[in-house]
Amino acid sequence: MPWIVGLTGGIGSGKTQASNAFAALGVPVIDTDLISHALTAPRGLAIEAIRATFGDAMITASGEMDRQKMRDLVFTNPQAKKQLESILHPLIARVALASVSQHSDSPYVVLVVPLLAESPAWINRCDRILVIDCDIETQIKRIMKRSHLTREQAAAIIASQATRDERKSIANEVIVNESTIEHLNQQVKHLHDYYLRLASQSPNSGAPV
Repeated sequence: MPWIVGLTGGIGSGKTQASNAFAALGVPVIDTDLISHALTAPRGLAIEAIRATFGDAMITASGEMDRQKMRDLVFTNPQAKKQLESILHPLIARVALASVSQHSDSPYVVLVVPLLAESPAWINRCDRILVIDCDIETQIKRIMKRSHLTREQAAAIIASQATRDERKSIANEVIVNESTIEHLNQQVKHLHDYYLRLASQSPNSGAPV
């Protein structure tokens, strides 16, 4: 079984850029956000449970979860957030770990989990944890530019996530993403070589899945 490198970071930190850099080096990348989107797309495995729990109002005419309505609900209703997580998290874990097992010929895989620091179960599944980090002001500027949100909206999303210190406290490695994409790619390449050495030294030490 390949090593699992858990990749995480706050919103706007550059997780996607980093995971794309690993993928460009031939590393299998499994993104739990993409899995979540597939589960809540039309005919997704989570749709009927979401309909049963939250009602038809949370399902669009095309049969997918209404992401904006759900986002508004769970952002202000902790109980609804727990209900949604109880539906999605087991399914995401099942699909993600099945995907990991399909890459047994790879030295390691990168598992992208945005809320890794908030999830002890995911932490325990990872052999290494890589945190993509940047200054909060950088996060705010990136979120505002990418999602066309106000500063207050961006700051509220950041405040709802784990802090930078909480993420770094679980990290084996940290990439600071404050510069160019080229600099980020260089850091990823350095870690890729490092992870390959670790995996070659302990080929059977991957986490059970």
